[in-house]
Amino acid sequence: MNYKDVPNKIVDNFFTKDEIKRIYDVVQNTDRTDFQQYLSYVSWHIELPKDIVDKVTKVAEGIVGEGLVLAEYNFSRYQKTISDCRKFWFNPLLFPHIDDAFEGKRFTVDIQLKSNIDWDIVVDDWKSEKTFTMVDNQALTFSGTHQVHWRPKKEFKDEEFLEALFLHFVPKFNNFISKEEKEEIINKKNYQYSVWEQTPGISSNPTEGSY
Repeated sequence: MNYKDVPNKIVDNFFTKDEIKRIYDVVQNTDRTDFQQYLSYVSWHIELPKDIVDKVTKVAEGIVGEGLVLAEYNFSRYQKTISDCRKFWFNPLLFPHIDDAFEGKRFTVDIQLKSNIDWDIVVDDWKSEKTFTMVDNQALTFSGTHQVHWRPKKEFKDEEFLEALFLHFVPKFNNFISKEEKEEIINKKNYQYSVWEQTPGISSNPTEGSY
């Protein structure tokens, strides 16, 4: 399959209440975290139970129409965060990007678990830009490596947050991206970023050494 064309699907009521409880039990017992100040989110490097991994994999394979293997995943919380010196705030951002840290193709399942704020996701599927307003326990599918994706600029209030699982799958066969294809994707990403950057709102957070 051409990963530019993978379906952008919303799946409702993705997990059962018991599955969500078990996921949060794992998160609460996970010490391995990273704070990404440039986007203002905390990421937990969790290990999900096999039955939950199998469930997401089955749904993802049914949507993309080919065999998949889960390669990377994490639990993340976006919120407004104050710096250690208590002089600067970091506001959640998600600018137009592709998941270019990965080698090869990725099919992504983004599952919103808990939130008290609406924060749209926009996906460029090479035909149009699609905007999705998700609710808790909904999943969105897209190709993180082939479809530029982002969220509109939004200033969070102190108590607002959004928590989600991001699961990235590789195809069992043909995981190659050509140099020409990569360049085409990067050009689209750069264009969408230039448009996003000009929209009203915060475009960046303080960087290390600036506070």
